[in-house]
Amino acid sequence: MKAWIKKIFVLSLFSMTVAQAKNIEVSMSSTFLARGERSLMEVRVTGLKPDKAPDAPDVEGVLIQALGFGPPEMVPGRRIVYSYQYVVSSYAVGNHVIPAFDVVVGGVTERTAETKLRIFDPSDLEWKEAVSTPATADDSFRYASIINTPPGKMYKNQSVESEIKVYVPESLARVVADWGIPEFERDGLAVWRFEPSRGRGRVNLLGEPYVGVSYTTTMTALRAGMVRLGPASVRLTYIKMVFDRFAQRMEVQSTLDVPQYEFEISPLPPNAPDGFKNAVGEFQVGTAIKQLEVVQGDPLALDIIISGKGNLDTIEPPRMTDSEGWKIYDATANQRGEERRDLTGVVVFNQFIRPLEMKAVIPSFKLVYFNPEEEQYKVVTTEEIPIKMTPAALGRNFEASGPVQVMPVPVERMTDILGIVRAQDLLIDRSWGFPWRALQVIFILIAFGLIAKALWMRFGHLFERDEQKAKMKKEFQELARIDASDGIGFLRRSGRFTEKWLRTGENEELHQILEERDRLCFRSQKDGVELPLKRRRQILQIIRKSAFSLLIVVALGVGTPKLHAQDTAAEAEELFDAAQYEKAAKLWLGAGKFEELSADTLYNIGTAAYEMGGVGQAALYYRRALVRDETHVEARQNLRFIERKYGSITVDRPDYQYVLAKLPLSSWRGAIYAGAWIFLIGLLIFPATHRGSTWRAAGVVALILAPLIISGGMLGNYHYPNDAKFASLERQAVIIGEGVVLHSDAARTSPEVIDAPAGSLAEVLQRSGGWAYIGFASQTRGWVPAESLEMILPIGKPEPPKIRKSASDSSSA
Repeated sequence: MKAWIKKIFVLSLFSMTVAQAKNIEVSMSSTFLARGERSLMEVRVTGLKPDKAPDAPDVEGVLIQALGFGPPEMVPGRRIVYSYQYVVSSYAVGNHVIPAFDVVVGGVTERTAETKLRIFDPSDLEWKEAVSTPATADDSFRYASIINTPPGKMYKNQSVESEIKVYVPESLARVVADWGIPEFERDGLAVWRFEPSRGRGRVNLLGEPYVGVSYTTTMTALRAGMVRLGPASVRLTYIKMVFDRFAQRMEVQSTLDVPQYEFEISPLPPNAPDGFKNAVGEFQVGTAIKQLEVVQGDPLALDIIISGKGNLDTIEPPRMTDSEGWKIYDATANQRGEERRDLTGVVVFNQFIRPLEMKAVIPSFKLVYFNPEEEQYKVVTTEEIPIKMTPAALGRNFEASGPVQVMPVPVERMTDILGIVRAQDLLIDRSWGFPWRALQVIFILIAFGLIAKALWMRFGHLFERDEQKAKMKKEFQELARIDASDGIGFLRRSGRFTEKWLRTGENEELHQILEERDRLCFRSQKDGVELPLKRRRQILQIIRKSAFSLLIVVALGVGTPKLHAQDTAAEAEELFDAAQYEKAAKLWLGAGKFEELSADTLYNIGTAAYEMGGVGQAALYYRRALVRDETHVEARQNLRFIERKYGSITVDRPDYQYVLAKLPLSSWRGAIYAGAWIFLIGLLIFPATHRGSTWRAAGVVALILAPLIISGGMLGNYHYPNDAKFASLERQAVIIGEGVVLHSDAARTSPEVIDAPAGSLAEVLQRSGGWAYIGFASQTRGWVPAESLEMILPIGKPEPPKIRKSASDSSSA
């Protein structure tokens, strides 16, 4: 019990560390400022208002001016956030450190983390001229941009913060409706999407006031050597007054280019301690366990908790220091949510172990990491956990120690999506599959055979011999008996037979016979015409096939042969593993025509979009995968996760419908058709057989089973989770933008109706210009910008997923 209490204390300590980081924090709109630039800094406290204003520390070369308490902010799902604001500026180029603030809350003094500040010379900025679309008079402007990474040496696998800074004229910044999201390239780096900061900096550049907009992200170095971030582009949307006959507001856009930034990544020092994997940063490690009294051989579940600052999103679990006598299973991480963007946090690994012999303690776990600030490897270990173990009833043969304990069915508790499907065929496999059409043809042939037999049994004596067919057969036999040396005679009789009895139509082979007859037989010089024996046989075979063969063309649904694209699949998987998600998605999408892409390929594109931060794009491609294959378990599971986590508006269904989805919809409909055919064949057996025939017993069984099969198929078809019942597939669309809001009219200034989270399923009812009138399954309708949604069935060739921020998340003013 003491050990368990101790573990609770350790876990609580980690939780308090994270809670403190989240409840009291210092934030700046940008920590990368031009000389003389003024930036907003806030001390933010969640839940309780500080007892007094925190005193600003004195920093040489940095001016910190207090502004007072800002307006309280209500964060969804959390308590009120109180903030005390400061203006920070400096004219000293270089690196500075703002010390921690002492914040008194409820009589208790808490210290914040220190803040690193970097001041650069404005002459480092690259200036360009921007024009707007659509172009209007006097709407070009000069802007500057720059990319910032932390100073100093950066190592492989190290995660750091990065920033894109854009400077635009202050007069333009006042009318910006949407600051956009940077679209960027990278090489050798795994980079999260850039997000705009809360505040804006202000500085005089070129003798005019400018506003600095900061976009921040975190990135991880994937290799040593030269890497590249950028070039990037940012699309600004702003309002401009246009004077025609009347003054009117017009939305215009400008694309701002950001130059690329190359820098070098250092390799990790050699001679790493045993057990080092990929941990780079500064970490602490602990364990927590609930069950301390166990029976020999029973598995134990414990949590390994890593906290600190570094590559928490990719870190591998610690290893047991002494694994002798233990069966150790692969640990699984409880993936972090949006906090994965933060360098500081906690990751928990669920570790299962099983003692193979009597044990008194659980050995410690060791984490070896590299500290980039101190440039040295470090080792941290957990404490051993004492346990009380009881011998199994049958000694070491604990597998037979008694009846299996009945455990409750676990509840799905996903904290992140499933990974990509590997080693799959990129295109649809049309070479094999259950031949539903062929089965239908078989049923048709059986039914027609029974009908024909029944008719023959009753009316066969009335049929007379077909004299026309007999004459045709006789003339063909005479044609075949013509002497092989008489080429002219054979060709003439062949042409006469073809013209008299056969329909040439578009049959190219018959036309060639007639053309050959005309070319060789109707000429002035007829002697010496020899017809090769091989050609004579070909002509007889063509005529026999056209005259007497009954060709039944069965459409088996077999299209192009199975295509193997293992090289493309392997290359896309390597790009995905290297966090180059956009390139991987583009490669998957370009593996063939969209109609030929397999459900696995569409699923992988959705997973890549999710890793890029495109929740809406991920939901779109998961739904496209389900259109291709209704039984795709991974796509349906990831879609459920997105809908739960982000509150996407979709069709609400009971759980039993997902059980029906384990079989494709075509199977349930096929059961209806099969039952109907079985019933029909069961009826036809009776008139097609004699009294007392054993086949009539099979007919009775068919008449009994058919209604049951039809009923099951109809129930499955009716209750199947088919979104087409909400709207036809051709009208279904998915919200792909973030922060999308439904408006009552096709204008941003119109009243707002409801938020439309990314991944929501909508029905497109009408389009008007750049707006779409949509409806949800919740019976809510409104207008959204057309660019914020995409049809499930693409119009034309779809583009690879690109993360865009909808303009509708901006102010409505």
